Amino acid sequence: MNYNEIIKRLHEPFGAKEIEWKIQVTSQDKKRGMAVAYMDARAVQKRLDEVVGAFNWKNVYSLWHDNSQICGISIFNDDRNEWITKFDGAENSDIEPIKGGLSDSFKRAATIWGIGRYLYEIDGVWVEIEPKGKSFAIKQNQYGKLDNEYNAAINRIFSLKPTQQNIQQTAAPNANTEIAAPANEYKVQSIKPSGKSSQVLELVDKNGGTVKAYIKAADQSIKAGAKLSNVRIETKNSNYGDYNLISSYQLAA
Repeated sequence: MNYNEIIKRLHEPFGAKEIEWKIQVTSQDKKRGMAVAYMDARAVQKRLDEVVGAFNWKNVYSLWHDNSQICGISIFNDDRNEWITKFDGAENSDIEPIKGGLSDSFKRAATIWGIGRYLYEIDGVWVEIEPKGKSFAIKQNQYGKLDNEYNAAINRIFSLKPTQQNIQQTAAPNANTEIAAPANEYKVQSIKPSGKSSQVLELVDKNGGTVKAYIKAADQSIKAGAKLSNVRIETKNSNYGDYNLISSYQLAA
């Protein structure tokens, strides 16, 4: 496996069941809380084992200013015949301080490699909570909602590949290939923000087929329910995988 393929696989999203959630803030009545997604250290270890092999990665820790931990994750690069290390750190936690600091610094170092970095782009989700000791826990009947919200966020961040009935590919995709769709007509099913500079549109064609594609957020002329003609969609490649970009269109009368 070449280096680019390793990086791509490290950046892949985790499945919904591999993600954990914790309450960040609560409502005044303590009945609802904002849940934020995070990855467990064991999920990071599993990802490294699967992608580079258990014998091709290692980590090292060092104490920083008596109350913080620095972690470096090293991956062996066959092409350069050397270990490549990336570092990050975290303060010791309030509960099990040293263990918490080690775990947090390990996970932060993993994000430098791209593992779970996309989680920073997922908004918190308000859910029903219940008291648990001196804190609060998410009610069990809320985890289905969290799975749905997580999967929707993954679709937004990584985008969905177009179906064959919408996009006729003219070449096999790779890092330097753009796949263009023929001019077509679509109805805008929904619009969602994606970061600070783009929106993701869910488009429906006349046969009921759907495709998701990005467009600049500065374009305020497109509304849900609008009809677009002469739409040109290009498939682009990024570290997070392929995504669709609307390069040109016209508002239908």
